[in-house]
Amino acid sequence: MTINVNNKTQSISENSSVLTMLEQLGVITNGIAIAINNEIISKEKWNKRQLQNEDQVTIIKATQGG
Repeated sequence: MTINVNNKTQSISENSSVLTMLEQLGVITNGIAIAINNEIISKEKWNKRQLQNEDQVTIIKATQGG
């Protein structure tokens, strides 16, 4: 299926959870937040929340600085 991740089209397996998507895309899960269609998904729900075709996914990475 096709989803949009940070404004880039990505193909992932059907019936993928958020966690599965991250694994398929090679994203390191430490220090990130996920929103799907502008709704924040808590890390505890990543393995349960299923993605749908054409979902808009935003991956926000924490950065250090000051």
